[in-house]
Amino acid sequence: MKLPVALALVIGVAGAVIAYLYLGPLSGLGLFVPATFLGAATFFAAGGDRPALVTALATNVWGIVTGTVMLVLAGLTTNPALLGLTIGGMTAVFILGALVPVLGFVPGAVVGFATTAAFGLLSGASGTDFSLPTGPFTVMLLSFVVGSVVLGYGCSLVVGRLTARSAAPAAA
Repeated sequence: MKLPVALALVIGVAGAVIAYLYLGPLSGLGLFVPATFLGAATFFAAGGDRPALVTALATNVWGIVTGTVMLVLAGLTTNPALLGLTIGGMTAVFILGALVPVLGFVPGAVVGFATTAAFGLLSGASGTDFSLPTGPFTVMLLSFVVGSVVLGYGCSLVVGRLTARSAAPAAA
């Protein structure tokens, strides 16, 4: 099977199952479908292999942590200028994280930060809320981990098997 076809089938089916679970039986957890897909995207963008899983998880979590700190600080003011400075300052912090080798894949931190910030700012959730289904840190952490591990790494293993079969030479 050609790689794009295998990816489309496997990730499409897995994505449908995850969306069903998040919106149905697991809806009380508040897991966030877009964050799960972004976790998988980070995994594939980082290389789509086992080392990429470590990179994706580390950088997504770093972005989630800095996004949560930004939400805590943003909750201390309603002044738009101070909010802008808070967001800009924490953006600089998550980028500076790249000085640590395991955090060097800045796009992973960007999606973790941006998704956490968007979830918190648009829902009015507090950065100090760590409960499910409302806490930005907890909801994003679980959603991104499922995305990197299940939708990313897990699907890559299935896709690898499907594409390896078709790539094998025919027996004579």
